Amino acid sequence: MATKELILASLNESWGYLNRALNGLTQEEITWRPAPHSNTIAFLLWHVTRGEDWYVNAVIGRGSAIYDTEGWRERLGTPRTGGNTYTEEQIQSWPTPPLKDLRAYSRAVHKRTLSFLDSITPEELLETRQPDRVQMTVGTLFAHLITEITMHVGQIDYLRGVQRGLKRRNWR
Repeated sequence: MATKELILASLNESWGYLNRALNGLTQEEITWRPAPHSNTIAFLLWHVTRGEDWYVNAVIGRGSAIYDTEGWRERLGTPRTGGNTYTEEQIQSWPTPPLKDLRAYSRAVHKRTLSFLDSITPEELLETRQPDRVQMTVGTLFAHLITEITMHVGQIDYLRGVQRGLKRRNWR
């Protein structure tokens, strides 16, 4: 399997797990937090989608995130930042958009990611797009992105499980 196909397979598998973790959740469930300093499912979904949008469209694609260019920031009513360094107060005051809107943004970003991945060549995976991070090739950035997505999907699924218990799901 070529590198590009491996990246595509991993992104699609993560996308599938994310969707299964979100299916059937209520607005109340996505805004629940186990402690005041904890993230919600909604925040994690927004954060991981913002991360993918930024990595693929701004860093790797050398353009702008669709969060800004396609009006998602206004539609969601969420801050411009991605939430990486939020304080407890910022986490608690983060405005939770409707789940359907968060999922629509996530689908738009995933679609753009797949389109971008389809357009790049194997040689471009070896390029460096951040001059200050020479060791971070496009392929390495995708590997980091996949790790980020996987980590946050696990957090989302954990929060779902804390709320709903061990209801068996068919993951395939």
